[in-house]
Amino acid sequence: MRKKYSTVNNWLVDLPSGSLISLVTGERKRLGEYQLKLLDVLLENAGKILTREELTTLVWERRVIGNNSLPNAIHALRSALEDDGKQQKIIKTIPKKGYLLEQAWCRFVEKESEEIDLPETEIDGFVLPTLISSDENSVADEPDTAAETDDIAEPMPVTPPALLELPVVESAKPRFQHPLITLVILLVVIAISAAAGWQYANNQGPKIVAEEQDVEVYSNIHVYELSESNRLAMNKEDFYSKIKDTLYAINQQIKTQSVTMTVYYQSVDQTLNYTFALKSRCDNKQLAMAIYHWRIDPTQLNNLILRETRRKISEMETCS
Repeated sequence: MRKKYSTVNNWLVDLPSGSLISLVTGERKRLGEYQLKLLDVLLENAGKILTREELTTLVWERRVIGNNSLPNAIHALRSALEDDGKQQKIIKTIPKKGYLLEQAWCRFVEKESEEIDLPETEIDGFVLPTLISSDENSVADEPDTAAETDDIAEPMPVTPPALLELPVVESAKPRFQHPLITLVILLVVIAISAAAGWQYANNQGPKIVAEEQDVEVYSNIHVYELSESNRLAMNKEDFYSKIKDTLYAINQQIKTQSVTMTVYYQSVDQTLNYTFALKSRCDNKQLAMAIYHWRIDPTQLNNLILRETRRKISEMETCS
């Protein structure tokens, strides 16, 4: 039986795990169910202009979706494939017609499945850097849990299409990463943040402040809302009130495992930026998510946050 493999801009499309894998660095980026399906449809029609109606029908299959669902998915794919909306080298917007995936950036390979031997550093015959075999975030052997983070085999399939428009792109992190590297990266991030803050202040823009929510309510969790310092109290988001029960359940779990968690969230228009960091005596994990149209279904919002948090907890090293 012959199997077909596709790459775009040196990114291998790994359908079983719902992710893209760099053939250069071994980095893995997770895609949502509809983003992955959209990319698959564009690959099958590489070099051909597909209208919005055609893409909507092929990808969402007559589901009721918002006007921004397709543009959001296109934006997520461009970001994952190292393209952008200005140059549009890979995915082009054809005015008043639709979208086109440039065939020059695509490569297709067909192989007999029984001929493929998968050594530790290969994925279906594509030789990857050693990094991919030691990637602790690799999902080759773990179930796909998803709602625009790492979809496909979703154990809770009833999810509103609007909530499924979020991309969660998670970069690979090698097990052998030295603490010094982490410190250097942290210092670089702090320096960049400080420079950005300084420039913002010089431009007399509003300052972003972190306000802790319900201090001392949770024994092992600290929650901070990021917002502009001049925002009126009446305009504050009600996101925190929607996830209190979920945070309580998470707190009970991490308390028994001697893990602490810090949460930062900020709502920008229709997007919720949600980041959490987990820390134990012998390991650290973190995840940043961008959740589109998060106000539509609080139940699915809580399921997503609970599922992704528990997934990261399960990836933490057990202290001996």
